[in-house]
Amino acid sequence: MPCQTSALRDPDLHGRRVVGSLLTTFLAAAILLVVGMPRTASAQGTGATPAATPVPANACDEVAPGVGAEAWIRTELYFGTIEPDGTDVTPGEWREFLEDEITPRFPDGLTILEGYGQFLDREGVMLSQDTIVMIVFYPATEVDEASAHFEEIRAAYEQRFQQEAVLRVDSHPVCVSF
Repeated sequence: MPCQTSALRDPDLHGRRVVGSLLTTFLAAAILLVVGMPRTASAQGTGATPAATPVPANACDEVAPGVGAEAWIRTELYFGTIEPDGTDVTPGEWREFLEDEITPRFPDGLTILEGYGQFLDREGVMLSQDTIVMIVFYPATEVDEASAHFEEIRAAYEQRFQQEAVLRVDSHPVCVSF
């Protein structure tokens, strides 16, 4: 299953990429709003209604023209790292889980980020902990297989590290090019 892998080694470069990506997305959305808005005869000055702007066969051509981007799905899993007894999932335990459960299911690539998160547990207590975020991009044609893999990974992590849940976030479409 083809997936894009990235490593964030330069935080300043990452920040510029995020800002640039957000600006590009905002500008593309603004252009679509303006171009796609129906115009009144008085606004045009001619009395004629313009022809509708054609929608490209590949929606990614609108936001990433000329790069051959394809619409894929992005799924993120958020893994908490504190077990119920208060101990942390160690880096070695995480690497073992990654090797045993994740890599065999997504051998073509994925991205792992370390973060910090907080949430309300079932008793209403605010918990803060380090978080591991896994990001995988995959073609929509592989959604059933990928979804089953994500659910297997979530169940395995919840069982192995006695977690209440592993958060899953799915985004579609995202535009991907290699």
